[in-house]
Amino acid sequence: MNMMSRVWAGAAVALSISAVCTVRAADWTNSGGNAGRNGLTSELGPDAADLLWTYTTRSSIISWLPVIEDGRVFVVRQTGFPPEPAAGTSSPVVAINLDTGAQEWIANIPFVTGDWTTWVAGVKNGRVFACRGGNGASSSAPAYALDAADGHQIWQSVDEVDAGAYDGVVFADNGDLIIASFRTIKRIRWADGLTAWTATRVGSVSGNCGGAVHGNTVYVADAVVGGHSIKAFDLTTGAFKYSSPVMPGFTLQNSPMVGPDGTVYLSRTQNNPPVDNFYAFTDTGTGLVEKWHIPAGWSTSSEFGVGPDGSVYMLAPGNIIQRLDPDDGAVMSSSSSIAADFMTPRFAIDRDGRVFFSNGAFSDGRVFSFNADLTERWSVSVPNINIGGPAMGRDGTLVLVGTSNIRAYRTERVDCIVDLNGDGIVDFADYLEFLNLYDAQDPRVDFNQDGIVDFADYLEFLNLYDAGC
Repeated sequence: MNMMSRVWAGAAVALSISAVCTVRAADWTNSGGNAGRNGLTSELGPDAADLLWTYTTRSSIISWLPVIEDGRVFVVRQTGFPPEPAAGTSSPVVAINLDTGAQEWIANIPFVTGDWTTWVAGVKNGRVFACRGGNGASSSAPAYALDAADGHQIWQSVDEVDAGAYDGVVFADNGDLIIASFRTIKRIRWADGLTAWTATRVGSVSGNCGGAVHGNTVYVADAVVGGHSIKAFDLTTGAFKYSSPVMPGFTLQNSPMVGPDGTVYLSRTQNNPPVDNFYAFTDTGTGLVEKWHIPAGWSTSSEFGVGPDGSVYMLAPGNIIQRLDPDDGAVMSSSSSIAADFMTPRFAIDRDGRVFFSNGAFSDGRVFSFNADLTERWSVSVPNINIGGPAMGRDGTLVLVGTSNIRAYRTERVDCIVDLNGDGIVDFADYLEFLNLYDAQDPRVDFNQDGIVDFADYLEFLNLYDAGC
């Protein structure tokens, strides 16, 4: 039976369903939201600054990355710099209920001499991963797996890790950690903490060296003679595959991202306009070929975004966000100039293409919501937000981490990922819309968020459809 025959065979199941929507959850597993670090979520974010809760139980001297799985937010709340007491009480991992803002548990990661502050690498398969390595790759420490339900330690990795919070971690499909740091890339098994493989690489500087994953490839940006190059490594074995043409420039403090179509993007900047450019590369399977590049604004520790239609969001000179055509880099729309004492852009983009953007700034830290065309919808002040969001979890809950508090925003609505025509009912009209989107390989029906629209997404659609959402 061919693919479309199988799809139409499901119509008998589909015809029997007509239900009011409930919500299908999406998670924010790591820096950039997903394995491609492209900020795209299947959720529908808040329509306005609808405050759901504010968490004030523990303040933090630095705003750190929140990650989300199911109904919990996980984040470090840091009260002091190393050295810490042996119990590691100055930078615990905190679990917060996504719906209520209640603190569910805290877990202290043990401190030994030479360790740095705790950072949360991500969450996957009911496990939260944290580490005390980093500080510009000067500190190495084990990674820890904690139970997401109660925070108890499941394992400590055999090998130590020198990556830090600004490098970030992404996950293979099975949940293994892909940890790219200054000199190495490691694949650490999610089940037991053993190292599956280690590959060598050469980062530009000792931080902001993270990788991104698409298909069976890990992408990092490395220093090479004359500048930088995107390097591709085999996800299964760690073997080096090939690299991109050289991008001129001296230093780089951003990591690559990958769009759902497999295009690899990098904002290669160093605060030097002649060589500050945003690049796009095509992976042909045998090499990386430049598609285009355009001038970029300087930023560090940043994560960029891709919309559900494939359009690309980046920081242009003058603190302007631009929406680019993925085919040729042409500017489709631009925001107004964004005030900031320091620019560390981070994006989350919902399934309707609405953009949630943090400037990462200090005293004038702010998070904006834009329409897809970058007309402003609303904004809120979040002083010292650093890398503390935006992160988006189930029910379109937007989480923003500041130093004095953590806030969640949510618009309560009848919402459903398989209500594809948005009429509040799951019925055969949505099934027909699914077939159209499926045939067009539209990322809105990439329900398992693996970057590919295929039969697995059809099966996921049928499961949700049969359940009424």
